[in-house]
This record gives sequence, structure tokens and C-alpha cells, in this order.
Amino acid sequence: MFTFIKRLQELLAQLKKNKGLWFTTLFVVSIIGIFVSMYIIMTMTDRVSEKVYQSMFDSYELKLNAKVENKQEEFKKIATVIQQDELLLSALEVNNTIVTDKLKKSLNEEFLKNGFAGLSVDFVSAANKDKPLRNTLNTVLSSKRTLFGVEVLDNGVFFVYLVPLQKNESVYGVLEIKESVHTFKTQLAREGSQYLFLLDKKMLSSLSLEEKADKYKEVNENYVLKQVEYNTKFASTINEVDFEKIKQLKYALDSNYFRVVKKITDINGVDIGLMVTGENIDASGGFVNIAGDMTNTVTTVALGLVISIILFLF
Repeated sequence: MFTFIKRLQELLAQLKKNKGLWFTTLFVVSIIGIFVSMYIIMTMTDRVSEKVYQSMFDSYELKLNAKVENKQEEFKKIATVIQQDELLLSALEVNNTIVTDKLKKSLNEEFLKNGFAGLSVDFVSAANKDKPLRNTLNTVLSSKRTLFGVEVLDNGVFFVYLVPLQKNESVYGVLEIKESVHTFKTQLAREGSQYLFLLDKKMLSSLSLEEKADKYKEVNENYVLKQVEYNTKFASTINEVDFEKIKQLKYALDSNYFRVVKKITDINGVDIGLMVTGENIDASGGFVNIAGDMTNTVTTVALGLVISIILFLF
């Protein structure tokens, strides 16, 4: 160790005697030091940015989960009110379609009038054998359990809440409350976020011909977008997203948007599509801008310190 230190001191002494070589060596070492320092700084700031983006993903995921849970609570409250209508329940029990259809129409018109265009109710009588019931309705009738989830129906994709109506332990009907998955677009827009729903191509066979006609646009080999619901840049640029990368990170960042993807399974546990939400990276006060400003500031300050130290050596 002492020998190494002595040799180093001798080398430095020789370099100082040759001032040209001394300053050249200092210059080269300084340049190397700057590049090494910048590499360390950039690596650190990249890690910080990744943590910020991961935090953003967690925030958006929690927001979406909360909205789905709130949707179930909203439906539960609507169902509680409807179940207090004795006239309706009595009509459904005896399969009086004149009364039930009239009340259904009145309720749906009220929803529409109050701005809930995607929300509707329906009543299914167990005594009505005119047409076969879909699997979820049969499940509710047989199990006497309430079901909630996303379902692909012939006229679109909906949040669905199915409640068995019983008398003396016998189920005589089902109350169905549903709302389009696309309604989150308006809710999230009010909060400054973007939203769209991508449907898995394999589910197109569940839609009616009328529902499919010229309404869906192919995004990639796996998903389609109901373009009549979305006229935003967020939707029109979705096909530019690297879906293989987003499956790993659960988020994507490009020159326009920060996007978060949530896989959606239906009421039966089948993968049916993706909810995509996020924000414009130019949004004032947005997380992306905050992360960018933070990393730029850290980089600038650190670089300034490195250069100051190097200049001090001269």
C-alpha cells in the first residue's frame, strides 16, 4: 500500500514538472469524470422517473377500481328504491307485461331526462317462456344470488347488476340494472383524465349485426374500439401504443399521453377487453410534467456541482 502511494506521489510530481502534460491529464480526467457523473445522474433520475410513473399507475388503477365499486353501490341503491314499488313487483309476479313495460319505460325515460343516457333497467319474469334467457339470468334465477360485473350483450358492453326477486323463497323474476362501460369517459373527463374501452375481438360474435355495423374500428390484431363513442386524439392514437410493452409495465408513455391499462374480465371470468385511461403529458400540473421538471432540475443541479468541483481542481 505504502509503495503504491509513493509511486503515485512520484507520478504526480513528474506530471507537475511537465505542465502541459499535467493540464492535459487533468483535462482528460475531468472529461471522464463529467461523463461518469452524468451517467450516474441520468441512471438515478431514470429510476426516480420510473417510480413516479409507477405511482401514477397505482393512482389510476385505484381510481378505476373505486369507480367500478361505486357503480355497484349506485346500482344497489337504485335496486333498493325499485324493490319498494309494490305495484311493479305484483305485476312482475303474475307476468303482467303491460304494467311492467309501462313502468320500465317511465324509469328509463327518467334516467335519460336526468342525463344518464347509458343507464337503464329491465324486468325479467320467471314465468315468461317466450324467449330463452341468457346464462347470467338463469344463474340468478337458480342460485337466488345477486350478480354484478361487466357483460357483453347483443347491444353493447355494460356494467350489469342482477337482483333476484323472491316471495316465500321462490324467485319469480329478476331486476336488471345496466349501464354502458363507455360512461366512464364523461366521468373521468370531468376529473381531467382521458378514457376509452377496447373490446377483445373474440367478443364481437356476441354483438348483434346492428350493433357491429360500421361502429367498431380495429386497433390491432387483438382489440377493436367503438369509434362512435370516442372522437378524441387519445382514442385516435391508441393504435400507436406498444401493447407488448404495456403488458409488462401496465403503463405507456409517448410524446402525447401517459396511458394506464386495466384488463377487464366479464361476469363469468372471461377476458373481454381493456380499460385505458391517462392524461395528456402537456396537462398543466400533471404528474408527467412534474416528473419531467423534477428530473431536469436534479440533472441540472448535479451537473453544475460536478463542473464546479472540476473547475476548482484547476
